[in-house]
Amino acid sequence: MDFFQKVPKIELHAHLNGSLSNDTLKELRKLKYGQNGNEASPSGVDDGFYKITGGQNLSLKECFQKFTYAHELTDQPETLAYATQSVIREFAEDNVVYLELRTTPKSTPNMSKSQYLTTVLEAIRKANKDLPSIVVKLLPSIDRSKGLVEAEENVALVLELLPMFSDIIVGMDLSGAPYGTKFSDYAKRMAPAQAAGLRMALHCGEFDDDGEVKEMFEFGTDRIGHGTFIRGDNLQFAKEQRIPFECCLTSNVKCSTVGSYEEHHFGRLWEGGFDVCINTDDFGVFDTSLSQELQICSKVFGLSQEDIIKLQERTIDYTFANEQEKVQLRETFTNFKNSLIADVQ
Repeated sequence: MDFFQKVPKIELHAHLNGSLSNDTLKELRKLKYGQNGNEASPSGVDDGFYKITGGQNLSLKECFQKFTYAHELTDQPETLAYATQSVIREFAEDNVVYLELRTTPKSTPNMSKSQYLTTVLEAIRKANKDLPSIVVKLLPSIDRSKGLVEAEENVALVLELLPMFSDIIVGMDLSGAPYGTKFSDYAKRMAPAQAAGLRMALHCGEFDDDGEVKEMFEFGTDRIGHGTFIRGDNLQFAKEQRIPFECCLTSNVKCSTVGSYEEHHFGRLWEGGFDVCINTDDFGVFDTSLSQELQICSKVFGLSQEDIIKLQERTIDYTFANEQEKVQLRETFTNFKNSLIADVQ
């Protein structure tokens, strides 16, 4: 694990609420409900909380219960800011040097959507100042399961805040269960953000729908979230246009969208010369880290240390960072490779 911990890493597909570690969830409970956490909880931060946050080998249902806890415990500015900074700090501790977080703006009894998104953005700005080893950006999300009105609101809010946070907001994410929705409806709502220069990272090919994948390509997605079921002409188009795949190994295996690590489409993409990167998706929910995902990648698909470095270096080109930031990231990898040579000598 030592090498995988030491190598500089780039994370492009990480959901904020899914990236709250057990320790962070416990601290959030103390912040919200007091030191002992004994106050009544309306929706399930109960005795089961300690079983799940202290457990190993959890069922998928128990894994997803962490989302319930995360949403309840980040429903006010203080806890949301703490959660955001904790996630960033833990990525930095894993030697992630560049991070694109994503989160869906939410209104709660304690804050508006605008307060929610502003709180996250200000927490990122503070982390960028306090943690010089990591650069953090944000992709505000649209959750398809919430409907078109919410989508319009989120885009409008992002465009309103963009002038104040143009150094942090670099794109938008489209996620959530697509059932009963049409991508074309969401494309219309996201078009103003795209026209404003924001990049698009769409959950694409996460389910079996060739037509929707084609629509997303025609819209102009800049990256493919998961891409599990992309095939045929769509797969060839992705390769020709060099649209990067954001692969999330443990997430896909635990959610059973792929049968095993060995069956994961990353292996075919890597061997086929596609643009592809490795990510955690929800490291808190699935109890993983980017170092761990790269180690799995190496073990299952036979990537050498040199391959792992190459995989991470290539990911620089897939980021939504500006050119100066990309230059700095390349320097980070050059310095790391030089340190390996020095260690050998």
